[in-house]
Amino acid sequence: MLKDTGFDSLKVAICSGKGGTGKTTLALSLAWTLGRAEEFSLPVRLLDCDVEEPNCHLFLRCNYDELLPVFAEKPVFDMQLCNGCGICGKKCRYNAIAVVKGKPLAFNDLCHSCGVCAAICQHKAITLKPERIGEILVDYNYKPFSFMFGRLNVGESQSPMVISEMLRLTLSAGLNIIDGPPGTACNTVKTIASADKVILVTEPTPFGANDLALALDLCAQLNKPCGIVINRSDSNDSLIETLVGRYRVPVLGKIPFKREYARACSDGFVLTEEFPELRAGILGSFSRLLSEAAVPAVVKGESPQGECRIDTQLRSTARSENFQELTILSGKGGTGKTSVLGAFVSLADSLVAADCDVDAANLRLLMNDKVLFTDRVSLGAEAIIDQQKCIKCGKCLEACRFGAIDHDEHTERYTVNDVNCEGCGLCLEICPANAISEIRAETGSLTLSESSRGRLVHAKLAAAAENSGKLVSMVRDLAFAVVAQQKKEWLLVDGPPGTACPAIATVTGSDRVVLVTEPTIAAVHDLERIIRLVRHFSLKPEIIINKADINPTYARKIRDLAENAGYMILGEIPFDETVKEAIKAGMSIVDFNDGPASEAIRTIWKKIKETRK
Repeated sequence: MLKDTGFDSLKVAICSGKGGTGKTTLALSLAWTLGRAEEFSLPVRLLDCDVEEPNCHLFLRCNYDELLPVFAEKPVFDMQLCNGCGICGKKCRYNAIAVVKGKPLAFNDLCHSCGVCAAICQHKAITLKPERIGEILVDYNYKPFSFMFGRLNVGESQSPMVISEMLRLTLSAGLNIIDGPPGTACNTVKTIASADKVILVTEPTPFGANDLALALDLCAQLNKPCGIVINRSDSNDSLIETLVGRYRVPVLGKIPFKREYARACSDGFVLTEEFPELRAGILGSFSRLLSEAAVPAVVKGESPQGECRIDTQLRSTARSENFQELTILSGKGGTGKTSVLGAFVSLADSLVAADCDVDAANLRLLMNDKVLFTDRVSLGAEAIIDQQKCIKCGKCLEACRFGAIDHDEHTERYTVNDVNCEGCGLCLEICPANAISEIRAETGSLTLSESSRGRLVHAKLAAAAENSGKLVSMVRDLAFAVVAQQKKEWLLVDGPPGTACPAIATVTGSDRVVLVTEPTIAAVHDLERIIRLVRHFSLKPEIIINKADINPTYARKIRDLAENAGYMILGEIPFDETVKEAIKAGMSIVDFNDGPASEAIRTIWKKIKETRK
């Protein structure tokens, strides 16, 4: 069947609504299996575009032929020309420039390299100079497939730029398998928009279903045909099957849950190389993708309960110092941070919770919350070109750094691609005919909920929306107001994956950061990167090892890392299959039973309280 694929070149993106579902496992297995399959003759290239936390290279023994640095232009000020007018700071949409007492300060971590500051400076005091933000490593001769991965510098915000440079290196003749980033924000949009077909990887839990629905909505918006692979499949996958039935997309295949599969992945082995019985299923899934993939139907979501405008007086309440903000991060999804935080919520006596994973907020599924009110949020803008005013000079096309201006050579029309537009405002500033205006773009929604455990602040980023970092900041600001108003002792924060804008916005100003990791080759790599981000903010991370007994070798590596750096290991949680049962029941593990995981988390929470700063 694969001999008659009918294509010379194909880009397949493998994504998920959130990390930890097994997309890297599938991407590696698909590349390895097709690269060796006699019935598939085309060359295969694997691209790891999860540039904030790339993991594919950890499973491969590559000899890289090329290292390609990725640069972005950042502002440099000539203080002999600058008069301190402050216009650059006012025009910057990313708060990357501040003018204090007539002196400009540039925050390059926030800079998106849009070029507005240099374009509007009347005194020519700003020049843009390239600064290295990441790199791409390439092994053209790896067998049975060529391979490359991108790596964004920790603390940088411009992952789409690294992804764009990687996508220039796809095979013009052959199969390109793209391991995409988690979530539904700009980096995932960039990846899916480049693909011909998409495989969405999920698992049969409420978390998996919630995140899958977000990814399906994004594919529908981008008009991309897709199919589903259910990882860690068990005897009851009906939750996922019902969902994909509503979206009218096919289930391409299933990978069963087995502890030996998890152990092999934790040691850095490609699943189909170690377990030949999985190869036929992987080939079948790819064959069905070619013949059955479908653009998801548009499924209307439920209207927010009690929708209204959030009280601005409540939002602007100053932060109180009478509570401690405890932030849980993991570097990447799937390590169990939401399950751990959900248990902490059940154990804390006086708290407000905040879910800053705005791409895929799952904490509410464990808190069984009731929505008090929801506020729709518009933090960005989209440019619009007035065709009657446009003089077709092409300056907007030349200046845009994000590929957001389309040009039709037949009609000479210039239009804005709203998927790529980041709302920086550069085109408005440079248009000589004043033909470009902008409209507010909906970023998502901000919600305050109530549960028996306490109040929860969370948000939902709109599919393909920008400004996820700003939305995270809004979640924290509202949470500060609620915890101060209710005089609670704890603000428990579930953080986002990665090391870019959302993670930066979550960590900034936090009192205490706890990192949840697993003893796997990928999790240890991600742990090291997120530690660098936390240390950047002068915080000393504390560590929890989840599923600690699944791989003693990597558990020991985590302990050694912590001991050598002087980081506290708060505790270790054993592998416990009832955690998945608790999630399916919509309960935290400490409410579900008194098993080994529950007992370990209770001990960890006690230690957190005893060491409160």
